[in-house]
Amino acid sequence: MSQARTAALAGALYVALDIVVGVTAGAPPPPAAPEGEIVTYLADHRAGLAAGLWLFGLATLPLLWWFGSLWDLMIRAEEGAPRLAVVSLAGLLLGGTMSLGSAAAMATLALLPPNTGGALALYAFAAMSLSAAGFGLAAHLIATNVLAARSRMLPRWLVATGLVSAAAFLISAVLGALTADAISNTVSLVGFVLWLAWILDVSYRMYNPAQHAQQISESPAASGTLSSERRR
Repeated sequence: MSQARTAALAGALYVALDIVVGVTAGAPPPPAAPEGEIVTYLADHRAGLAAGLWLFGLATLPLLWWFGSLWDLMIRAEEGAPRLAVVSLAGLLLGGTMSLGSAAAMATLALLPPNTGGALALYAFAAMSLSAAGFGLAAHLIATNVLAARSRMLPRWLVATGLVSAAAFLISAVLGALTADAISNTVSLVGFVLWLAWILDVSYRMYNPAQHAQQISESPAASGTLSSERRR
């Protein structure tokens, strides 16, 4: 099996693991929720929060493997001068680090006895870290999709999906810093679902590179480019 196809399967595995993490952890209440609601959530999801940390950590391995092939595609699109590719990688690492830190804080809360002093502050920190991860993921998505739009590496509708996801992550990060209610979580969930869908479609195109290349070459934009090059 080729490296591109292996990376495509790694992308699908990452999405699957992230879905498992979300299901086991449930829907966390916002930091502004009553103390009793937060304590009840932590008590009811101890096993899920503890498992979420090592599942999320495990998921970083296929994600980085997947990004290795995406990096290769971006380097080719930038003709060996990585600019947006570096921004994309830095954003992904920043977002992943903040998300992993949030998962670690939540797993710590799951190990502590109920009503432990400082638990609410640690819970708020975990929520804030997860919101802040949106800045990094937005940078990753914007850089990748801007390059994809310039080089026709991805179709326009998929570029639009990635940019909408980036916008949702940015809005969620800003709202997370300004308010502690549930709207930030909702917007972040929208961005996250769109990002996972984007990863799945990019992975599909990695798995079928010949078909994707044919679609690009047959697109009206590509035909116009070829015609102009022939006139030159």
